[in-house]
Amino acid sequence: MAIIDLSATTSYPLIKYAATVGTTQQEVTLPAGKLKLTVGGDAACFIATSGVSDGAAMPTDKVSIPANNLLELELGHSASDRIDTFAVAAQTGTANVQIILERA
Repeated sequence: MAIIDLSATTSYPLIKYAATVGTTQQEVTLPAGKLKLTVGGDAACFIATSGVSDGAAMPTDKVSIPANNLLELELGHSASDRIDTFAVAAQTGTANVQIILERA
């Protein structure tokens, strides 16, 4: 699967829809700066911020997001604590995933 590259985003809020995300990692790259990231889907999903590799199995360290719910994270902006990529995957089958990026 192809990486969703949002690193060049300059207009906020950004809303991205990813259809039929499977059970392996869908990698998403993020722009620099302090961000509020909101993610969820029409089916139960996982999100991970470490061990990210597009198309790989989801790592052990992940968070479960119930179907039709959103998880909101505030991400740091300094070079030492910045998350520049995350992965999302359906827990089973596929999920249509919504990603919302805002400046925090």
